[in-house]
Amino acid sequence: MERLSFANKRIMLIFAGLFVTGMVTCMIPVSVIKIHHVPAFAYVTMILIWAVSVRRRIVDEKIRKRILAACFFMVFLFFLRMCKFSYFPEDVYVNEYLWYGYTLPLTAIPVCMFMAAMNVEPVKNRRLVALMEKLLICLNVIIVAVVMTNNYHSFVYRITVHPDKEYTHEWFYWVTLFFRIGLSIAGLYVLLRKCSLSAAKKKWYIPVICIAVSCILLTWYLINGGAPRIMGHKLFQLQEAVCIPYIIAFESIIQIGMIPANSGYRHLFDHSAISACIYDNSDQPVLLSGDRPNEPEDEDHRIAREPISGGYITWVEDLSPINRLNREIEEVTEELADENDFIRKENEFRSERISFEERNRLYNRIATAVRTRAVRSDALLTEALNAGPEEDELRKKIIYASVLGAYIKRMGNLMLLTDGAAFLSSGELCASIRESFEYLTLNGCQCFLNEADRRDINSSAALLAYELFEDTIEDVWLRLHAISVSLEYQDAFQMKITLDAAAEAVSPAWKDKEVPASGCSLSVKYEDETYFICLRFPDTGKEQAVKEEEV
Repeated sequence: MERLSFANKRIMLIFAGLFVTGMVTCMIPVSVIKIHHVPAFAYVTMILIWAVSVRRRIVDEKIRKRILAACFFMVFLFFLRMCKFSYFPEDVYVNEYLWYGYTLPLTAIPVCMFMAAMNVEPVKNRRLVALMEKLLICLNVIIVAVVMTNNYHSFVYRITVHPDKEYTHEWFYWVTLFFRIGLSIAGLYVLLRKCSLSAAKKKWYIPVICIAVSCILLTWYLINGGAPRIMGHKLFQLQEAVCIPYIIAFESIIQIGMIPANSGYRHLFDHSAISACIYDNSDQPVLLSGDRPNEPEDEDHRIAREPISGGYITWVEDLSPINRLNREIEEVTEELADENDFIRKENEFRSERISFEERNRLYNRIATAVRTRAVRSDALLTEALNAGPEEDELRKKIIYASVLGAYIKRMGNLMLLTDGAAFLSSGELCASIRESFEYLTLNGCQCFLNEADRRDINSSAALLAYELFEDTIEDVWLRLHAISVSLEYQDAFQMKITLDAAAEAVSPAWKDKEVPASGCSLSVKYEDETYFICLRFPDTGKEQAVKEEEV
């Protein structure tokens, strides 16, 4: 058992003083001084002090409420005694029913104590416990009702002489007595069975001895039919003989740990790493842990404060682990930020490199596509610079070089537009052909351009169409006098080229691999010194507004 502190010793001294006061005043003759109520007040004070301590110590709400209910019935038992002997001593009728009323607290006290024992953990079936509690309350009500109606059936007491209240015990009295004794023994048995602390089980003899000693007076009272007398005065009454054993029994059970209580604060401080101090309302330390630091607050330590009943508690919160974690988080965050910057720059460099590679790839593709004509254009311009005074020959070379330059520029533009795009507007192809026509007219060639339909066409087919147009005019350059190009939709989008030529130019086998690969079809027809070339595009399924334009 926990070694008693000074406060507990003081309470025990108060209890002993009240007990002695109650017994002494019980033996004072009434004729000397009228103090019938002093013993009752002394014992009621003991019960109230114990009830307050139970309310502070017992943690479990269900156990606490049932023990406090038992304390209430103890106080109520003394209140009935005070009414019987002090306030209505001459009224026989009221006195008799107050005597019957003793049964309510006498049976309710063991019922409440047994219910408190059943609610001690572990509780396997809460519903069963609740059902048993309701059953016990109903039995208690029935017993009280039978006792209170004794005048009608005499099942409890058979009163022979009413004024002197001479009576004999009947069968239901013994039922009531065994009900109280049985519940008391059952409560102790339930506590012993439920206790899971080996240290508490080893101290089972402590509550047994306390109960046995405290029940000596009650046993004496039951065997002799009343309390012992000294000089003709009763040493005690039934009420204290009943209440004191219950108080001593449950207090001893609480002290050995069978019922959990929030005692043992000093042991908590001694065996834990808590740096705390409990103060009273006068700011005086009541309980101080041994490792509480004396230095003031710093970065790694903070003193916290919380109000409690009767004062407040302060404790030291060690913030060093949190601060260490925060510093580590800051370091990791800085490393992650640097790493993120590095990754961002790496991604930017990779994106820029990919962009350069894509552009180089596209520029190489454009250069490959126009390399032959670029070389020919350069040769023509070089020849023009080195040519003689023949103006007509110089003009033809420059015009031819301009036609080649227009193709180089427009083919590059079309390849840029179609890079990564599946479709291209036929208007771009029309604009490229129109620019080439501008230079052909300088050579005296009659040019006609008709865009009857404007649609989205396949990108690779658009590049093939413009290359077909360029190859056609270059093959018949020296004998080209008139050319007509029509972009229209007839079952499928198609480009028709009509030109006069003295000899065949583009053959039907032109680009015999690339044309089928792009989904196009090429037809070439030569009649009466006129070429009819038709390139049919794959159907894209996309229509735009119809626009007609002739040049």
